[in-house]
Amino acid sequence: MVDNQNRCSTGPEWMVIVGRLRQIERDDRAFVQAAPNTDRNLLRVTTARLYIRYMVTINELTACHNYIIQPQLRIFIKKLLMCTFGRILELKQILIGEDVSIYTPVIEELNNMKINYEQFELSIPRCFRNERLSFLDDMDTKIDEINNRISTEENNNLLSEIKNERIETEDLNRSNNSQFISQESSESYFDVDKFVLDAQSAPTLQKVTSADNSRESSIKFIQKHIRAARDRVAVNELISARITRSNIISGKYKQPSKEKGREAAVKIQRFWRYYRMMIQISARKQKRHIQLGMQMTSEKLNFDIYREIEDIIRIQQTEADIEYRKTISKLEDNFVRRNKYEIIEEIEDELRAYVWKYFEMCHVLPSWPDSKPIMFSDDNNIIGLPPIILSPAILKDLNIPDVRYKSALKQRLPLGGSAIIQTGRWMTIEMAEILAMLIIEFENKPAKERKELMKQLAEKNRLEKEKNLESAKLREKLVAAVKIVGIVLEASELTERFKETFNEYDSNWAFFNGIENEVREDLIKTEIFSKAHVELRTLVDETIKEELNILKKAYAHDLKKKYKEPTKKNTKIPKKRYSKKNITPDPFEIFEELVKNNLIKKSVTSRFIDFQGEVSLSACVLRGEPYYSDPSYCLGDVRQIIKELCVIGLTFEELRTYKTIQFSRSLLIAGPQKSGKSMLINAICTETGSLKVELTLKNVSENYPELSEINQLVKNIIKFAKTYQPVVIEVDLADVPFYKNIPNDLKEYKPKLMVKLLTMLLKSINKSDRIILIGKATSPWLTVKTKLSKIFETIVFTVPDDNTIFLFLNDLLMSYPVVSRRFPVTPLANMLAGYSKQMIADIVAEVMTTERVLTIRQYPLDPLEFVPVILKYPKQNPQQFELYKKWYDKFVSIGVRKRLDMETKIGLVNKIVK
Repeated sequence: MVDNQNRCSTGPEWMVIVGRLRQIERDDRAFVQAAPNTDRNLLRVTTARLYIRYMVTINELTACHNYIIQPQLRIFIKKLLMCTFGRILELKQILIGEDVSIYTPVIEELNNMKINYEQFELSIPRCFRNERLSFLDDMDTKIDEINNRISTEENNNLLSEIKNERIETEDLNRSNNSQFISQESSESYFDVDKFVLDAQSAPTLQKVTSADNSRESSIKFIQKHIRAARDRVAVNELISARITRSNIISGKYKQPSKEKGREAAVKIQRFWRYYRMMIQISARKQKRHIQLGMQMTSEKLNFDIYREIEDIIRIQQTEADIEYRKTISKLEDNFVRRNKYEIIEEIEDELRAYVWKYFEMCHVLPSWPDSKPIMFSDDNNIIGLPPIILSPAILKDLNIPDVRYKSALKQRLPLGGSAIIQTGRWMTIEMAEILAMLIIEFENKPAKERKELMKQLAEKNRLEKEKNLESAKLREKLVAAVKIVGIVLEASELTERFKETFNEYDSNWAFFNGIENEVREDLIKTEIFSKAHVELRTLVDETIKEELNILKKAYAHDLKKKYKEPTKKNTKIPKKRYSKKNITPDPFEIFEELVKNNLIKKSVTSRFIDFQGEVSLSACVLRGEPYYSDPSYCLGDVRQIIKELCVIGLTFEELRTYKTIQFSRSLLIAGPQKSGKSMLINAICTETGSLKVELTLKNVSENYPELSEINQLVKNIIKFAKTYQPVVIEVDLADVPFYKNIPNDLKEYKPKLMVKLLTMLLKSINKSDRIILIGKATSPWLTVKTKLSKIFETIVFTVPDDNTIFLFLNDLLMSYPVVSRRFPVTPLANMLAGYSKQMIADIVAEVMTTERVLTIRQYPLDPLEFVPVILKYPKQNPQQFELYKKWYDKFVSIGVRKRLDMETKIGLVNKIVK
């Protein structure tokens, strides 16, 4: 909603959604804990319900995030979105495991929960697109600059070639005919610029076709009749005015009586009342028919209003972000001027007190943690203690609480220096109080005994690790055995993230009304103080280290012992010598090279809404039947599959660090020509703000004909993609290099180079990289066995189904108001089965010319008129999806597993029947 000051806010609605999300997360944890005691048949139903609840809630929260202006609140909601998207993907993995398919239909659960599919379908937040909008605009301008520079260079080269040719001809003429040098030079001299202008190709006029002539003649015909009708009306008015004037002058006109005038007025009123009533009745009847689905309206919704609102909100959000950054910089400057040295003194006092208390209790100066950050492992060892003390038996006897170092296990950021002491994984004062006597005994022993004890403890630790590994393997085997009989679900890795975000909500946002869009300085100050504590602590650690070394040296001198000063590690990194061959170019140089070779072009805007298609409504019913347990998905289901398995991974970088969440590194979109493959790839780039690198057989073979150049191209693309993440690598005709028999016209493009390029690219993409390889294919069943499916991990088909063809064709025809609403669309849709949506649109446009539209009222439209136009296009197989599906079930791993599962189920059913 937009308030009076033209500032957008959602009020307390987002708070209600957060409360609902918290309840769903509680139910989710309860479901995971109770999984071993639940029935196997209820696993999919319960998982699907949780999956739907998360999806509906995240769509509502995304809608709120799109319209919120307050920048800090948007950052907080983005954290919630990240956690929820991650849990949705974890539940999706469970559904994929149960269905043995990337298509997991939930229509039956949606009907039971009374939720529309529009509420369920995943909506991508606009923030990712808006954040990269300025970057993509800059890239587009750079592409234009590079192309202009290339064209100017080509023109200059052409000019230089013409000048060289002129000089050569002049020299030749001088040598042949020395007598006529002056005459020849004067006659043969010509202006180079004029010659270039003459040599340039003349501007080609657009070819006028018969369709253009018919259109122009029909427009002139309409204009002629409109002018004639207007002229007739004007002439009739003038004639009637002249007749009445002559009647009045001659005295023929007489005033009618009151009774006749009253009767005439009643007749006129009755006529107009009846006319008005009939209009209202027809409007009500048409509205009723539209609601019942008996009639399709030709009116189209105007989305320009919504896009204008989106642009206004985006401008307000950018202004709020600029204000937020300004306040951060202002508060940071104030902090540096006022609070910096006070914090340094506090940290110094704290650490000196730690050293003194430790020395008082243990009579030994403590060791100091290394400044190099440490990423905690899963072992329970506390760092900073003498190793002989930390055996499990002593820890149990002393009842040392494990809360502190267990909390440190969940630390996602590596820490170094004195910051480790606060986590509980280093020797603290509380531990020193308990272990003081043991530390003193250990330190008083001679050096040889200490070394032997340390060796013994190291051996014990090695044996304990081996035992732990064996027990973990046994546990995995038991879990695998239990999974066959019952259910064992792993706890989500995102539970701690959910707890952190909900705690942040309780402390910072629970009492925030959400109406004011001003920046909250209190939250900024706390962030600045926490960051400053970490940064300044590293500076203080160095001074404390020096003081501690001085104290140790003095203490050893008092005890008359030798003191070895700690050797300083050489922190200088040796410079690597790079040969000229191994030097990789700068990312911007790579960008220029890719633009010159037509591998990067200007971005094309497209949305997932533009890819229209119907959703399969019978898949859930058919999934229960043994013979139909793998139902085919419709064109509208492709959007959801791509959003879940590809788009989310390109948006949230942190989700790629979790083990339970899997993202596809490569995607293959297979379908007939003009079936929307490029539209889907452009939609992925638009929704995620990704750059697109286009690989074609022609570009690769012409610009990189050798294998060494292919290796360098892979390095350049990967370096460029990792610098400007997220990036989509599009491969046109991705199935052609893997054909059994490659066509002769494509052999000149060296398809084997493309195979090498794709395999190397896939190996170079890591799980943490927001890079995806997307291929477009038309006939994957012509490829060699599993070679194509090894490159592309996820495969979807864009084959139009019957429902999609019918509704798309109906929308096209009903967009013409003159077409009868009772036109038989079904037989025409059956004739067009197998044709892509773009082909159907071209066929309808070719039939529905301007002349034909003008004559539809006299001669109604007939489906037979489309037959001659359909025959012009290449014949399509109505059962195309079966060809794709057979190849998928035979050569794709998940398809093979599903086929074997179906065969076992059918075998069991046949045994029961017999």
